[in-house]
Amino acid sequence: MNFESNSIQNAVTRILREMLYLPLSVSTTEESWDKPLTGEHFRLSAVDLTYLLFELEKEFDIRISEKCLVNYGFNTINSIAVALSNVAVDAKQI
Repeated sequence: MNFESNSIQNAVTRILREMLYLPLSVSTTEESWDKPLTGEHFRLSAVDLTYLLFELEKEFDIRISEKCLVNYGFNTINSIAVALSNVAVDAKQI
């Protein structure tokens, strides 16, 4: 499990391209990492976000808790990186 922020962001962008078939015309560069995934730039649906969540759980062998999802904690690439980093910290404390 590599929970470095950049590796999480790279995993998210890879999953967006490979699993959710995000068009190549949609930029996934660092400048877009704070744009809402459900907004005008990415245009993901709630179902897309659900698939993304499942794929990230599989990729990092973790379970993402409900507390990571509140207050838009799963709505940008950067907020997902923060949420998954927090999951890693919580897991180390157990």
